[in-house]
Amino acid sequence: MRLKLLFSFMMSVAWGCGAHANPLRLNTDGSWNFHGSVALFAATTTKGTTTVNGNSADVDLNLRDALDHLDFTGTGRVEAWNGRLGLIAEGHYIGFSASARATSGPAAGATVNVESTQSWMSFLVGYQVTDGQFANGRPYSFDVQGGARYNRLTQEIVGSGGVLNVGGTERWWEPVIGARYSWGIADGWDGAFMVDASGFDTNGNELAWSATLGLARRFNERSSLVFGWRHYDIDFSTARAGGPFGTDLYSSGPFIGYAYTFN
Repeated sequence: MRLKLLFSFMMSVAWGCGAHANPLRLNTDGSWNFHGSVALFAATTTKGTTTVNGNSADVDLNLRDALDHLDFTGTGRVEAWNGRLGLIAEGHYIGFSASARATSGPAAGATVNVESTQSWMSFLVGYQVTDGQFANGRPYSFDVQGGARYNRLTQEIVGSGGVLNVGGTERWWEPVIGARYSWGIADGWDGAFMVDASGFDTNGNELAWSATLGLARRFNERSSLVFGWRHYDIDFSTARAGGPFGTDLYSSGPFIGYAYTFN
């Protein structure tokens, strides 16, 4: 597996909307509010199958592989909220370079090198369904999102001795929906849980989904450290002139980032 550092510097929102300069909850006071962060994700597990021109290879990476070869992923969001309505842009970049076992095609049974990168941008509208306070005075909120996502997937499978060298790129649009619940934990601490799903058999993507559990530690009214765990899964396949092209893969692991409130 080659040395590879995969990262993304993207403006991203934290997890919700509400009172104070909280990285998980933006204000709902009737004025526009903005929030951003940069984050890095390191998968402890990446597992699945990559297919190019009908040639498939199984991928199975763990945390040690990620640390040894610096396979990382960047993810981020940017949000602007006015009252209960929000505009959201989300970006993600995930990639790896690994030795794998070919399971079909002329190199079946042999060890091959697999390279895969996927990036996407989502454009969503959000609506805050409810917000309030627990009996202990800590805030909570729940919002839903919906919109469109643009994907770009590039894959390459190379076998030794020139027995195999195939690659390609696919681009497509698909619908995406999501939901998020955020809450105050303690002074200076907030939590959030977010899920999203996209594809739904649109343009070859049967389903892609992710689940994120995050915590934020506020340094002051504008800056916070955000960290947690994220799981991402995709099942994409399409027909090309040279044969099937797709990926059935999941990645799971921790993330850490820096959040900043602009308003």
